Amino acid sequence: MPSDIHSPLFGRGRVSGYAPAMCAVRPVRARLRRAVASVTLASIAMSAQAAAAGAQRPVPPPPVTDTTSQRDVGALRPGDALKIVVFRDKELSNEYPIDARGYVQIPGLGVIKAAGLDPTEVTDRLRLALIERGFARPEISVQPLIRVSVLGEVRAPQVYGVDPGTDLLKLLTVAGGPTDRARLKDTRVIRDGQAFKVDMESALNGSAAGRIVLYSNDVVVVGRKRGLTGENLGLTLTFASLALTILNIAFLVRHN
Repeated sequence: MPSDIHSPLFGRGRVSGYAPAMCAVRPVRARLRRAVASVTLASIAMSAQAAAAGAQRPVPPPPVTDTTSQRDVGALRPGDALKIVVFRDKELSNEYPIDARGYVQIPGLGVIKAAGLDPTEVTDRLRLALIERGFARPEISVQPLIRVSVLGEVRAPQVYGVDPGTDLLKLLTVAGGPTDRARLKDTRVIRDGQAFKVDMESALNGSAAGRIVLYSNDVVVVGRKRGLTGENLGLTLTFASLALTILNIAFLVRHN
């Protein structure tokens, strides 16, 4: 009986047209895998370099001049607030903002000039207003506050009335702390229409960034993580694997 390797269906022991094609497919598939892997790794490296470059060029922190720490016993200004307590009169006891014109409006007492005065002078004016309305010996307490907006990745974003001299780190604590998605390195303080980048991650380790003193009308924005997070990296690798699988299937279909 003649050997199978001499059969017309075989060429030197291999099926004609099949084995050579498979031999050609293997190196091409390997090259495709290496190419996709290289592109994926290059994309990840570029993203990491871009993130690092952005972190290495921080915007200078806000100037510490004209802060509430230097005027906490000085003149009040528009945007501040007054926490007023009138003993034996709960209706008048409340927190009142100083408007853009420098006045504070108190129901039952009217409109009183506050900006440009120190807290003692405002207290005297409020006491006189109470006497004019029938209070014989009014007892009143006035506490000045600054009003700062906290936005972005904090647990309780809103406008806060805090003590004069409050710094950035304390305000972050008042706002409930950062969320899990917060990028503390990308914190910004918007002051007088200008945004300043502050690295609050280093502030948690004791740097001077957390001691920047805030004043009324400041807006603090805590950024969100982006770029090479664990979630995004996993998603990138998943898409790369899916793309490689699709390329392999398309190549095999095309050559069969």
